[in-house]
Amino acid sequence: MTEPLIAYCGVNCATCTDLASGKCPGCRETAWGDDPCLPVGCCREKGIDVCGQCEAFPCPDMATFYEESEGHREAYRRMRALS
Repeated sequence: MTEPLIAYCGVNCATCTDLASGKCPGCRETAWGDDPCLPVGCCREKGIDVCGQCEAFPCPDMATFYEESEGHREAYRRMRALS
């Protein structure tokens, strides 16, 4: 299992501005309904802890996400180290 402060997408929740602002509810702590964010739904469906464990990483669906900010680029590098 991945550290609890590392989201499915690889973002470090301890430094995430989306979590701090309430934009992200915290994927490891939230009981998602029928509409989880993309990496949460995908990872849970595949039974993996993070995107970097997926055979398709990096997938086209997450490419834009990993370019959105330095924190997301850091998440990509973290996940790349796992793949």
